[in-house]
Amino acid sequence: MKHRACLMLIFLLMLTLLESASAEVIESYAILVNKTSALPSDYEPSDLTRPDVKYAPGVAESRKQMRPAAARALEELFKAAADDGIELLAISGYRSYWTQNDLYKRRLKETSLEYVSVYVAKPGQSEHQTGLAMDLGCTGYTDLTERFAETPAYAWLSEHAHEYGFIIRYPKDGTAETGYAYEPWHIRYLGDLAEDVYESGLTLEAWYARRLGESRPLQSYEFPVTELALKGLG
Repeated sequence: MKHRACLMLIFLLMLTLLESASAEVIESYAILVNKTSALPSDYEPSDLTRPDVKYAPGVAESRKQMRPAAARALEELFKAAADDGIELLAISGYRSYWTQNDLYKRRLKETSLEYVSVYVAKPGQSEHQTGLAMDLGCTGYTDLTERFAETPAYAWLSEHAHEYGFIIRYPKDGTAETGYAYEPWHIRYLGDLAEDVYESGLTLEAWYARRLGESRPLQSYEFPVTELALKGLG
């Protein structure tokens, strides 16, 4: 009887440790979220805050949120851009699992599966749920299309975003690795890791593969950032 109780205690302790490890991975600024590494439906950052930046007209309050470190970095990025004569506009930050679910279903009705599969993440597979991503634009370019790449705002962003802890998450010609089409408007906070990813010239998926030294295909990964977090990289 005592043996069984002891085993049960060990089992419960292991579950607690696993839950703690999962929470640590999800909360890491290095978390990899994509079509093969999804967030649970009940995950919502507990520390969301509103960056003090300029937003595009009509942006819902619920989409003006980011996690504190990302929010502070975004404020610094906007200030630096303004100092260089560049006006940026924030368009969409945090989106919950269920908000993403509604968006995915709506876009599927409005367009096609072919379009949605490369432009709209399924619920749980969107970086916006992490509170570490923000879609950006500028005056006259707030429709979240590739037109933004033609602006001085994007030129500045592509050169300086990493200096403030951000990367342009879905670069041109990166679809085969990221699973998504070119999105010049979508930036992702990585903190100190952004510099290394930027200098590598790689997509975040390819950077992970190189950094982890794995030969297995990325689709077999489940939160590969676990190994990075354990090495103190997150």
